Amino acid sequence: MSIPKEANRDYWIKQSEMLQSTIARMANNSLEIKKVGLTVWAAIVGFGFTNRNTALFALAFVAFLLFGILDVYYLYLERKFRDNFNRLARILSGYVTAEDDEWIKKAKGNFLKPDGSTKFLEQIPNTLRSWSNLPYLITLLLTILLLAMPLPASSSK
Repeated sequence: MSIPKEANRDYWIKQSEMLQSTIARMANNSLEIKKVGLTVWAAIVGFGFTNRNTALFALAFVAFLLFGILDVYYLYLERKFRDNFNRLARILSGYVTAEDDEWIKKAKGNFLKPDGSTKFLEQIPNTLRSWSNLPYLITLLLTILLLAMPLPASSSK
């Protein structure tokens, strides 16, 4: 495929604008999930300290793990949409590869559909290496420390 025809060029530029807004929305969703996950984790841990119950620390970890899986999924989707945006940018600038040609025929020009060639579960290890997941690693370590350390004795007055 060569440089897009002028009739399709406007369509592809609109697709790139929609992709940019989708990528921004995925990044914003990821941030919101982190905020809510940390808030829930802190509330449960605080409740665990108040009630002197170590089982609540494990519950806090499970809750935060579930939020983490959702966040990893948003990061995975964001990366897939970024791949589509990069592919579209190559097409608009005239640097189309054979792989791009094949993908365009398969997707029929719909860049808003993520490439389904890779599955989410296969991409988890790669996605977990992102710096954006650092809050999860820190929270995991804090939870392990809370589970390993004995709670201070309650002061009777």
